Amino acid sequence: MSFEDFKKEVADRIKDFLPEKYANADIRIESVVKNNDQKLSGIVIRQEESNIAPNIYLESFYKEHENGKSMDSVLESIAKTREKYDVDHNFDVSKIADLDIAKDRITCRLVNAKQNAEYLSDKPHKVIDDLAVTYHVAIGSEGGSHMSAPITDRLIESYGIDTEQLHKIAVENMDSLSPASFKGMTETMVDMMMPDMIRSGMTEEEAKDAIAAMIPEIGEEKMYVLTNDDKLNGAAVLLNDKVMDEISDKLGGDYYILPSSIHEVLIIPESPEYDLKTLENMVRDVNATQVAPEDRLSDHVYAYDTKEHELFRADKAEERAASKEKAAVKVADKPEKKPERKSLKERLAEKKAQVVKNEAGREHRQMKKDRNPVMM
Repeated sequence: MSFEDFKKEVADRIKDFLPEKYANADIRIESVVKNNDQKLSGIVIRQEESNIAPNIYLESFYKEHENGKSMDSVLESIAKTREKYDVDHNFDVSKIADLDIAKDRITCRLVNAKQNAEYLSDKPHKVIDDLAVTYHVAIGSEGGSHMSAPITDRLIESYGIDTEQLHKIAVENMDSLSPASFKGMTETMVDMMMPDMIRSGMTEEEAKDAIAAMIPEIGEEKMYVLTNDDKLNGAAVLLNDKVMDEISDKLGGDYYILPSSIHEVLIIPESPEYDLKTLENMVRDVNATQVAPEDRLSDHVYAYDTKEHELFRADKAEERAASKEKAAVKVADKPEKKPERKSLKERLAEKKAQVVKNEAGREHRQMKKDRNPVMM
């Protein structure tokens, strides 16, 4: 069965697997442009009494069917997913459309600029080197999933602000909406493995002992993981200057940033033992083999200038330094603007005023002398 035939059958039969309340639901198949211009097909099942519904992407369900899962079982899974994210009421659009209401929930994400040409075409964004910052309004959570709406050119126009103002709002919201998480690789592995071990029947202490036996002792951390508490679109933490400066203080100097995905990045202190080309090859290899196309951020390694509060590609460090030096020289060589020469009328008026002032001062001194005779 082709993917097109699969989508048609899902749309035609899905109501047979849903509760009665979905009998009059509107069923649509939509194409959505996601990160890195990945196009996904989703089914939208919207009830009559609601103006909002989740978009359930069908690619993974199609793969399950190709791998032998029956069509009925696939449809049951899609129906359960729809029920999990059920919203049976109208959404208050003012939460997105009214800036005064939405401003405290505006967030930002970091994506690859070149790989998102289509996605960015109708959205305000700020370009930082070869990355782009996009902006979104957090709507809330349903069924354990975070929902948000992208800010489009039309929406920011209705807000009456520009991209720089929007960026400032989003960055200021970061500490409250997506607090940073900065942990050593060892601690991160413990956090990842602990839940599965506890679910398998171990106590927390038993799980800690088991993990400790698996992870060799590391006297000094060599690699750290930077993300947010939700571990969702956490690479955007790179835009938080306060966090980036704190990392520099903790590590005692500059550091490399390895973009493992749009959700997190790796931090490595700068050291002669790390060759930039080797690090870049490592990032490319991980992206090609371990990271889903829609989650990739970049194949490049980055650095952060704590003095200038700037994120930049590490392979462009020399070019960047030369550009800044050239700009500084240009400013230094710029001739001072000579003051405009005053007109003859203005100069005569100033001269007359000075004469009057001098004469008044002479008379004042003479009067003071007459009132205060010299005492012998």
